[in-house]
Order: sequence, then structure tokens, then C-alpha cells
Amino acid sequence: MVKKLLESRPCEGLKYGTHIDVEVFYTTGRTPRGYYISVKPVKHEENMVSTMLISGTSKLLMKTNRYSVKQFEQAVEMGRAEAPELIKLVIAEEKAA
Repeated sequence: MVKKLLESRPCEGLKYGTHIDVEVFYTTGRTPRGYYISVKPVKHEENMVSTMLISGTSKLLMKTNRYSVKQFEQAVEMGRAEAPELIKLVIAEEKAA
């Protein structure tokens, strides 16, 4: 799996975690093949980063048959545009829980 961390934003008041991580990744897994954005709460402790398995959200940015660097760069730009809305959603879910 190819992935790129777009940002790791500190966030207080989350049920689990100290930061919100935003990643764009390519997968050929069980879901439709393509580029996705993932926004999830993570806990930063000293030199470790941990996450809860079922927390956060992901969204398909671009469906594709195979990986290419050019498409990945395009997906990263799409991810930057989608990130603010998904960050708000994840923060609201974490604070409501």
C-alpha cells in the first residue's frame, strides 16, 4: 500500500487520541481499487503513535485499475481539498462519544 501523511493536527478533547491524522493512500484490497483519504484520531506518546482500529473515516477519492505516480499526486491534491470537512466530522464524532 502506498500512502502519504498530509497532516497530523493536535486536537484536545478527543475521547481517544491527541491528534487527528490525515492520509491519502492507494489500495487494491477488499474495497474498490483506488485512492482514498483517511482521517482518524491517533495518540502520540513519546516515540509511538497508536490508533483505535475502528475509529475515524475514509472516503474514496478516485477509482482506478492500477497505481501511477501522476494519479497519486492528483489524489493528494483532492485529499487536501476534502480534508477540512472530514476533520470536522471526525472531531464531532470523537467529542460526542
